[in-house]
Amino acid sequence: MRRVIFSLTTAVALSSFAMAGGDIVPVAPAPADSWSGFYVGLQAGGIWGNADVNIPAYPSNFSLDPDGFGGGVYAGYNWLLENDFLIGLEVAGNFISADDEGLSGGMGGEKYKVEQNWDAAILLRIGKVIDDTWMPYVTGGVAWTELETSYIPDGGWGSKKDTVNGWTIGAGVEMKLTTNIHARIEYRYTDYDTAQFVHAGPSNVDYNDNRVMVGISYRF
Repeated sequence: MRRVIFSLTTAVALSSFAMAGGDIVPVAPAPADSWSGFYVGLQAGGIWGNADVNIPAYPSNFSLDPDGFGGGVYAGYNWLLENDFLIGLEVAGNFISADDEGLSGGMGGEKYKVEQNWDAAILLRIGKVIDDTWMPYVTGGVAWTELETSYIPDGGWGSKKDTVNGWTIGAGVEMKLTTNIHARIEYRYTDYDTAQFVHAGPSNVDYNDNRVMVGISYRF
């Protein structure tokens, strides 16, 4: 009886295998996660600033556009979640060469100069990985920058510096070139608190900037 049951079971199994075409379909292994983990990168791009200067004692007002270039480093950590959503924390810092100077609209012919020297930011990133190759994302956080100002007729171009903080928001697209190398392009807008300087008298500088940066990073 046991031999009969065994024979019938074997026959049914062989018949099912034959009806399926005799092919055994292997199960593909899950792709390796090349998005999670630590990374470091280099970036560079253009900076377009806007500085509204007010000197209440005169009164004098200036509207300046300190445009230029910036470049630096960034580093962070990513977590790839379900449905290929990604969340990450990032820090970034840049040396910046952006400046502008101009005359006031008043009668004294005063000249004012604003320079942006460096910036730093702590950022949160949220993105969606597409086909394990592309990731559009949004980013935002807190930022700091150093502004330097010079004023005439304050005894020549004697300069003053102030570091101010603010908030930043932007978006970008990241692309996986290899398992460890990623590239990206990113836009961010940053609005800083009012910076205060004392030249011949106190002056207030409201500053914001727009930037487009391209970067390349290595993932560990």
